[in-house]
Amino acid sequence: MKLDRSIEIDLLPEVYNPSDDSYLILEAIEVSAGQRLLDMGCGSGLIAVHAARAGAEVIAADVNPRAVECTRRNAHKNDTRFEVILSDLFERVQGSFDVIAFNPPYLAVEETATSWLERSWTGGQEGTDVAGPFLEQASEHLTPNGRIYMILSSLGGLRTLLKIAKKHYRSEMINEKHMFFESIFVYRFERDILAGDK
Repeated sequence: MKLDRSIEIDLLPEVYNPSDDSYLILEAIEVSAGQRLLDMGCGSGLIAVHAARAGAEVIAADVNPRAVECTRRNAHKNDTRFEVILSDLFERVQGSFDVIAFNPPYLAVEETATSWLERSWTGGQEGTDVAGPFLEQASEHLTPNGRIYMILSSLGGLRTLLKIAKKHYRSEMINEKHMFFESIFVYRFERDILAGDK
């Protein structure tokens, strides 16, 4: 999807501010009108609103109640309609999707997150506490030809997550950005029956 500069995204306190990783994954996502898209960890709703504008049937989910409220406000502000649910990963997500997008909390941090904002970027000691379980569960929510677009980071257990992904998906790195202290990547994962995903 291309960044639509006519879309206005407001923020609430304790909600992740769209950053380099948000725009990197946004521009990598391919979704067609009528396809079902799940915006996992929707934050401000940037991806969900863009996908709804593109004609997709969107469900947005986040564990942070403030993010859920923020996404609902931004859906209304931009005259788009889609379901927004409070869910810890797939806890309350039903059905299958053609596209799942996830910019997970991926930074490896020793300390335990103490606020919703910290939880939006803290991935535990290896950076895999959220992204790992997501990859284990997500294949069950893909249509046969469905795909996942996901941010991975050089600072967030990259090798571990790719090892988990290999059990379920065919993977391809499709976008990247290198900064002084970190490299971030967009991976596309597709179900791989031969890898043991039944």
